[in-house]
Amino acid sequence: MTRPAAETEGMTDVELAARLRMTLGRLSRRVRQYGPRTLTSSQASTLSSLEALGPVRLGDLAAHEGVSAPTQSRLVASLEAQALLRRTPDVDDRRATLLEITPEGRSQLERLRTERSAFLVERLGTLSPEQRAALVAALDVLEDLAASPGD
Repeated sequence: MTRPAAETEGMTDVELAARLRMTLGRLSRRVRQYGPRTLTSSQASTLSSLEALGPVRLGDLAAHEGVSAPTQSRLVASLEAQALLRRTPDVDDRRATLLEITPEGRSQLERLRTERSAFLVERLGTLSPEQRAALVAALDVLEDLAASPGD
């Protein structure tokens, strides 16, 4: 559903922010509903972070994920039990361990991403050429909004 330009041009920043937040949240929830049901969103996020960061200590992973160490520890234990991540000794500090994603963890993430992308591809196919062009034009702006201030 595309709104007329006249209706959106008069929006305040507060109104635009609220609409953007609600729309992105709704789209995110719809996308998360698709894909293998073997991973919770927290588990998928943890695996994605491990894939991006490489071997990392639990405390650093918790900080990256924005959760407490005990919460991250429970997530790690559940993923380790499924053989989706493993602990390895830290060569710089033998008292510590590093967490890393396993090949099965990568495979699970790839299946999840493939199914979620298929959902979006299906939805994109319903857009008119004008809606598709507007979405493509909006991507740069959305990516800028999503970037950290230091990026």
